[in-house]
Amino acid sequence: MKKIALFLACAVAFAGAAERYKDRMFDVEVKKNVTYASKVKHLKTLNSISTALITYAALNDGMPVYLYDNEIDLTEVDLKMDIYKPKNDTEKNRPVVLVMHGGAFAAGAKDDTDQHTVTYCDSLAARGYVTAAVQYRLGITAVIKDKALTIDSLDFSRTVYRGIQDVRAAVRYVRAHADELGIDPGRIYLIGNSAGAILSLENIYMDKESEIPEAAKKSPDLGGLDAYGVAGAYSQANAVAALWGAVHDPKIIEDVKKPVLLVHGKADSTVVWKTGRPLSNIAAVLENLMPAAAASVGALAFHVATPTLYGSYVIDSVLTANNVEHETYFVDGQPHEFYDYEDYDVKVQEKVFTFLYGLTQKPAERIVLALVKPSALRMGEGNLSFTVSKGSNLAYAVTDLRGRMVKNGVVSAGETVELAGLERGVYVLRVKGERAIRFGISR
Repeated sequence: MKKIALFLACAVAFAGAAERYKDRMFDVEVKKNVTYASKVKHLKTLNSISTALITYAALNDGMPVYLYDNEIDLTEVDLKMDIYKPKNDTEKNRPVVLVMHGGAFAAGAKDDTDQHTVTYCDSLAARGYVTAAVQYRLGITAVIKDKALTIDSLDFSRTVYRGIQDVRAAVRYVRAHADELGIDPGRIYLIGNSAGAILSLENIYMDKESEIPEAAKKSPDLGGLDAYGVAGAYSQANAVAALWGAVHDPKIIEDVKKPVLLVHGKADSTVVWKTGRPLSNIAAVLENLMPAAAASVGALAFHVATPTLYGSYVIDSVLTANNVEHETYFVDGQPHEFYDYEDYDVKVQEKVFTFLYGLTQKPAERIVLALVKPSALRMGEGNLSFTVSKGSNLAYAVTDLRGRMVKNGVVSAGETVELAGLERGVYVLRVKGERAIRFGISR
């Protein structure tokens, strides 16, 4: 009888045991501000309106909004992520989930709590995942014109493209550091909220240089999809949970078969469920945020134009037509970020966690890493020079986009080649042994 009782007790205990990736099992440890890409070019000169808004936000516990004067004044920044890991976990082949916050590409932060970024990272790490809250470049070029702060669709598109580059760099970083992080490079998943959802969807669907929006190629050229960060590692995630997201062109979806979860309120007017210009209400939002100090520098209103985006309804339609398995959670009458209403925060989280758990029960995507050596070539401020960090008597050539030679010679480690004599335009630099770099000069 004692043996039977012991067996039954063990059976009950086993039945109630926590399950990895489904239940909270671990305490969580966080390593903050891990650099995943260094010396990345970014906008430098804040618009006077943005300065007023940031000051106002600091005094009133609000959200800073980053708007910039131009794309000529640049600085170099290090992009960082906060990495959450299950404490004292011995598993070495775990999925990793990268979380991208929202904020209209002009606001938000990786340690955000209002948008559940920290909650998702902590909750998933407690279930056995490795997670990371990702910082990406924020800020849109805006000008004061006729007493209105104006953002056009081209500048907005360029901001989105910078974020796309950043998410790809973050994916490459964790994939290249798979052994160190104890993760499976074939199980890299993204959760994106609003702007972060757009970046996440673009990550799995935009896989060709030919799909880069023309706006990104305007002077100054923003470079290729993988212009910086860890070189060579495959840049696309293996699955996405997109909370109220969209893509810039449904054609980029093509026959991509990566698993996706699409969550969207059908009454969303910020990132539309079907097709339209996103952030149609951003001007009113910014006007509500604008302190009296902003009016004193000459802006009495906001005019914001955004490019057309294709929301979850369209993505779902394309995936269904292509017979690609995916999941949706579309809710009648609900607006943007509807997890702020009623008990939808729990419902949305359950959908996301169940989707991710399902992925852990399937075979991982096989990833062949083709890491290449880091580039020894670096452009100078304003692309008016370049240097190489190793090698001697390396042949170089600078051509315009028609292939015409405008400058050539040889360069050795530590030497700087001046390009200030070149006219405004877009060029291609080739140095022996290095990948070609496309760059722009703007005066």
